[in-house]
Amino acid sequence: MRMRVLLLGKTSLLGQAVVAQAALEDIEFLLVDEPPGSWEPAQVAGWLDALLPDAVLDLSFYHQQFQVLDPTPEGLAAERVFARELVTQCAGRDLLLYRLSSTRVFDGVKEQPYTEKDPLTPIGAHGSLQAELDQLLEAQCRRHLLLRFSWVLDSSPEGMLQRLVSQLLVGDSVSLAEEWRGTPTPLEDMARVVLAGLKQLDCGSELYGCYHYASAEAASWISFARTLAQELVMDGQIEREPVIEPVPFDSQPAAALEPRNAVLSGRRLLYAFGIKPRTWRVSLTGLLGSH
Repeated sequence: MRMRVLLLGKTSLLGQAVVAQAALEDIEFLLVDEPPGSWEPAQVAGWLDALLPDAVLDLSFYHQQFQVLDPTPEGLAAERVFARELVTQCAGRDLLLYRLSSTRVFDGVKEQPYTEKDPLTPIGAHGSLQAELDQLLEAQCRRHLLLRFSWVLDSSPEGMLQRLVSQLLVGDSVSLAEEWRGTPTPLEDMARVVLAGLKQLDCGSELYGCYHYASAEAASWISFARTLAQELVMDGQIEREPVIEPVPFDSQPAAALEPRNAVLSGRRLLYAFGIKPRTWRVSLTGLLGSH
């Protein structure tokens, strides 16, 4: 890779997956010692001055962005000040800043998949912060890439996937939200897409802007749970699939934090970058095996 890319968030599950996939192609990143606690905005300028990167891939708050159901006010405040400082420093140096976004920037009222042209109508405190930072990035950084994902599946104990697995393991029946839809994206596929976008920009393509990635098959939360339950049966973790009792989406805790419709359209990414979607189903066995 010709660009010198500073990766922030190397110890996150996504950071580890990106580094592992990049290593297979002999791609190396510039790295910094990550703080044991919160990211310190005061360190950003020093990193950029010392390492002189051409681009920054920011995965620093990956876990909070995609796996924590209800981030704390302190966590959101830390994310805000760090991200704002990073945007300011990269904009002042005209560096490429590559950040991620989630479907919490949409309220889920729309019936069709969300596109990059849809206005931001955030839901919850975290959605409002994400929308704020998305708009700040696009307004201040001429050279930026913003990649938005829906339901991200990884092996974190308190993450979206494990929360559902825990529900399926506890009894003969489980109540799940109906009318909740999204595009599940396994971690390894997310890492593939993040890295593919970086490689395209390394080729000199000035395809800056916001893009959505959608896996090859949208799903309802209940249909996804049924597929997951089948995998758990085949893996011997449960004897039989639990009975799923549909309940109104609005009655679930996630309704105040997640959009009812979290389905994304990935056409723009496909046409601009040539990044083809993959089905999430093929990765479920591997993800469950990592628990």
